[in-house]
Amino acid sequence: MSEFQGIWVVAELTAEGQLSETSQELLTPACRLGDKLGQTVTGVILAANQDTTAAEALLGQLGASQVIRVTHDQLAEYHVEAYTAALSTLITAKKPNIVLAGFSTTTMDYLPRVAVRSGGGLISNAIDLDLNPEGKVEVTRSCYAEGLLSSVSATVFPQMVVIKKKAFPKPIGNGAHQAPTENFQPDLSSVRAGVTVLNVQQTESKGAKKLEEADIIVSGGRGLKEAGNFHLLESLAEALGAAVGASRAVVDAGWRPHSEQVGQTGKTVSPKLYFALGISGAIQHLVGMNTSQMIIAINRDENAPIFKSADFGIVGDVLTIVPELTKTIRDKNLSLHV
Repeated sequence: MSEFQGIWVVAELTAEGQLSETSQELLTPACRLGDKLGQTVTGVILAANQDTTAAEALLGQLGASQVIRVTHDQLAEYHVEAYTAALSTLITAKKPNIVLAGFSTTTMDYLPRVAVRSGGGLISNAIDLDLNPEGKVEVTRSCYAEGLLSSVSATVFPQMVVIKKKAFPKPIGNGAHQAPTENFQPDLSSVRAGVTVLNVQQTESKGAKKLEEADIIVSGGRGLKEAGNFHLLESLAEALGAAVGASRAVVDAGWRPHSEQVGQTGKTVSPKLYFALGISGAIQHLVGMNTSQMIIAINRDENAPIFKSADFGIVGDVLTIVPELTKTIRDKNLSLHV
């Protein structure tokens, strides 16, 4: 155990080369564990030749003592073989104690492979972290469709943990702090990508912000009756500066894209304010948004399960109430401070 030292944050970058919101959130548990263990926090960036100066600076401002920039031409686009080889090579060389990463389709694709190659233990779906009496990470994770919480610890090193989005708040940055950057170039000469990326398409979220990053989300369900009525939600979202979400039922019906789906088989969100409009409140939807700070539900069925989770509920027709709500917000120039 003594040969493994340091807390690592595997950072993900946006298409613009900025540090993702989830990666910023990881610095909160990383610094907390670092203080308890007396070990430094290191940000790790996998990149090719793009400019990552802004991301490196932000990692330092949010608490990282140093940054390791892993560079190679094969990291220009995501390939599971290249990412696995690059990170596992670095881990084998540096021997970190704890490796934290944010949940995404990318990390859940290659991190299990990294754990196998580096001999580490991987725990996913983490919503909280602490240390047990032995000084190992004790992870609180959700399981059984978010119905139960379990405490899990790794028995081998490095201890690798994938943390759910919005599980921790972003730390308060120190603009004066700078973290030195070390460049690391792995040998990937033996890596042969089995997949060729032909095209990358960015889907745009309806509303002011991306669904995962929005402080306010306006979600709609089958209570809207038809796809054309979603323009009512888009207008409300525009007035509130919110993002638009959807239930699985309307996504399966083809009314909205899967990128807007909230729930067990969609995205997990935790905004400050969540509007559930015409959504019955099936457990599959609730597990994707039940950590929202405030939930407002509108549904014609007074016995809809969504009202059990809502902080405020209105029994009525969303097709009548939503336009009036939007008009009132605009006419009175109301601003929601959430």
